[in-house]
Amino acid sequence: MPSPDLPRTFGPYTLTRRLAVGGMAEVYVARAEGSAGFEKLVALKRIHPHLSGDDGFVSMLIEEAKLSVSLSHQNIVQTFDLGCVEDSYFIVMEHVEGYDLARVLRALRDRDEKVPVEVAAHVVAELCRGLAHAHQRVDDQGRPLHIVHRDVSPQNILLSLAGEVKIADFGIAKTTSRVSEPEVGVIKGKYFYMSPEQAWGDPLDHRSDIFSAGVVLWELLVGQTLHQASHVQALLDDVRRAEVPPPSSLRAGVPAALDAIVARATAVEPSDRFSDAGAFGDALCEVLAARPWVHPEAWIRALLAGLEPPRPPGPELPRTRDRVITRPSDDRPTPPSAPVRFSLDDGEPTVAGWKSPSARPGWRWLWWAVGACTLAAVGIWWLTGR
Repeated sequence: MPSPDLPRTFGPYTLTRRLAVGGMAEVYVARAEGSAGFEKLVALKRIHPHLSGDDGFVSMLIEEAKLSVSLSHQNIVQTFDLGCVEDSYFIVMEHVEGYDLARVLRALRDRDEKVPVEVAAHVVAELCRGLAHAHQRVDDQGRPLHIVHRDVSPQNILLSLAGEVKIADFGIAKTTSRVSEPEVGVIKGKYFYMSPEQAWGDPLDHRSDIFSAGVVLWELLVGQTLHQASHVQALLDDVRRAEVPPPSSLRAGVPAALDAIVARATAVEPSDRFSDAGAFGDALCEVLAARPWVHPEAWIRALLAGLEPPRPPGPELPRTRDRVITRPSDDRPTPPSAPVRFSLDDGEPTVAGWKSPSARPGWRWLWWAVGACTLAAVGIWWLTGR
C-alpha cells in the first residue's frame, strides 16, 4: 500500500512515492524543486537512521558515492547528490523509467521468445560503452582509477522506455586508488555472471567485467542462463571452469562472428579476452553493421510498452546471506586464512515489490500494447544487506 505520510519534504527534496524498503535503506521517487517552477524526478535512497552511527558503514557509503558521482555517461545511471537529513544519509540518483534486463528476459522466457540477435548485440554494445567510460576514468591528477564494476548482470542493466541501455549499481565497484589492498578470497557479485578469477576471490581488473558482459551476451542470444547447477559449490565449480558453448550450438541463426566474440569475451585467462570494453563494443558494432535491421531501440520500446506497470511496494527485501567456501585442497592453492565468502543474492529483485512481467502473446502484439512502468535506477545498493 502507498505510504500514508507521502508526499513529504525531505531536505531539499519532496518524497512522492516509496518504491522499496530493505534492511539498510528505503528507496523513493522524489521531486527536486527549484525556482520558477523547476522540477526534476529523481530516485532517492534513504539509509536507515540507525546505520548513521556506524562509522565504517558511513565511510564506505561516502567513498562509493564519490566513485559513482565521478561517472557521467549516457549508458551509466548517474549519481547526483549525497547528504544527511533527519539523522539519515541519502543518495540521489537518476530516475529511469523502464525495466531491468532480468525482468525482460523472464517475460520473454514466459512467452517462449528470444531477443533478436541484433538487439542482443546492440544492448551489450551499449553496455560496453558505459563500462569503457568507467574503466578509463582518471583522478584529478590524471592517474587511472582502475574502476571495476564487479556486478555486471541483467539485474543491473536497465532498459528505458525510450530504448536506452544503462548500467546501474556501482555499489560494490572498486578502484585501486581507494583500496589499500585487494580483498583476496572475498566474493561479491552475482555468481551466474562472475569471471573465473572473481569466483576464486582473486584480485580483479577491468577484464573481469568484460567476462561478465560476455556471459550476459550469451544469455541474451541463447535465452537461458549459462550455468544450470543446482547448488552453490557446483555452481562455483562451473563458473571457475568457464566452459561456454557457442551460442549457435543452442540457437539457429546466430552468426559465427558472434560465436567468436562470445568466446573471446569469456576466455578463461583474462589475457585472452578483449583488451578493453571499447574493443568488445566495437566488435559488436561491426556485426551490427553487417546485418542491416530496423532500429533495436524501436524493438525495446515496443517490448517495454507491453510490460505490466509496478504494483505498490511489498514486504521488506530478504537479507543477503553469506556462505564461506574454501578452495579444494587438490585445486588452486588457498592462502592461509583466506576463505571465499559467497553471497547468495542472485535473483533478488532490483527494487522490492515490483511485479514481474506476466506471459502475453507474441511480441508483434506488443507494438499495439499500452503500458507504463517506473523503475528507480538504483540496482541493489545496500538493499540486500551486503
